[in-house]
Order: sequence, then structure tokens, then C-alpha cells
Amino acid sequence: MPTSDQVRLFCLDRDGVINKDVGVPGVVDVDDFELLPEAARAIRSLNDAGVSVCVVTNQTAVGKGLLPESTLNEVIHPAMRRMLHDEAGASIGSIFYAIKPRDVPCDRRKPAPGMLVEAMNEHGCMDVYYGCIMVGDTVTDMQAAARAGARRALVCTGHGEAMGAALAARNVELPCRISMRCDDPTMSFPDECFPMDVYASLGHCVDCVLAESSYQWSARAVYDSLTQ
Repeated sequence: MPTSDQVRLFCLDRDGVINKDVGVPGVVDVDDFELLPEAARAIRSLNDAGVSVCVVTNQTAVGKGLLPESTLNEVIHPAMRRMLHDEAGASIGSIFYAIKPRDVPCDRRKPAPGMLVEAMNEHGCMDVYYGCIMVGDTVTDMQAAARAGARRALVCTGHGEAMGAALAARNVELPCRISMRCDDPTMSFPDECFPMDVYASLGHCVDCVLAESSYQWSARAVYDSLTQ
């Protein structure tokens, strides 16, 4: 089981991290929900390591009237749980979601930290330095993590593919850490997002974090190999 100085909780964005991102307005039909490769296996690895897993996701299609909340809760998310279990025996805990559209003020919808704070309180992580990792594929995921005091992990799936391509063009190997905005090859993340660790996928992130000594970052900085 994780000790007081280790990661206790993985908060996962949904679209683009666990399942394929289908674009706006998101998954509104369960037939469009498709797990990304290795996602179920990665979550099972966290289960086996005793690390809690929850989902933190913006689902503004509900607030826009494009997806009934009952369908989200009674069809799509149960299907996700079933797929994860059937593929790898994986399970997730609570699912935190925000439904208000972007033009409606909300302290829960990412980039606001509300949902992450709820998750961290539920799992006793608020007073543990970097006891929670937020894994996401967007700027708003990283902003929410920063504002909640969680460790930031960007994956190069979904919207994160742009970061993966930019790093690959510079021959930067993953995993890597981007420490400040001037080192961001996409120049799309604000200062508050850094430091930010970058991984190829959820599976890659989980494998790396679980392999870390005492779950502490041990990889080189993003541009070390370019400046030596």
C-alpha cells in the first residue's frame, strides 16, 4: 500500500486518456465509446499496486442538452466500467463530472480545481505533497491540477498528440519533464502548468510512476539531451 510520501491517487481525465476522443460534442452514444490501447491494463496495474483511481471529466454536452445526464450515468459510464473489467479486470472508483457549458461560471469544470479537490478530499490527499497525480491530455487538465496542488502528467494521446509530435520533432524521448514555459515546444501551456511530466500514454505514465523509487521523479529534464 502507498505510504504517506507516495502517490495515493490517480485522477484520470476520460476522453483522450481512457477512451478515444471523438471530438465535439464528445461521446453522446455509447457505441462511440472505445477504450484506448493499454488503458485497462494500466488501471489494473494501479489497482494491484493499491493506488486509488478516479475519473475527473468535463461533460458539457449534458449542459448543452446534447446528452441526457441519465444516459451518462446509467449507460455510458457503466459501459466504461464494464469494458475496463472485461479487458483487464480493472476497476475505477468515483467518477467526478462537470456538466455546465463553458459560458456558464463553474468552480468544478476544469480548468477550475473543484472536482480534483473533491477527489483529493475523498481520498485524504489534500495535505500530502504530490499525493495525487492528474493525468490528462489538455491544457485545462494541467491547469486544474496546478490549482489543486496535484502533480501534472500530460499524455500524448487525444489532444496531447500535438505535444508528442512537437517533442518528437526535437528528438526528445519520453518520459520527460518540461520545467517552464520557455521549454514548451508548443507554447500552448501557461506558466501555472509547470513543471509538467509528459508520457506517451496512460499505460506509459502508470508504468513509469510505479517504477519510480518512492514514486519520486527520476527522469532527466526535457532539454538535457539537447544542451549537453
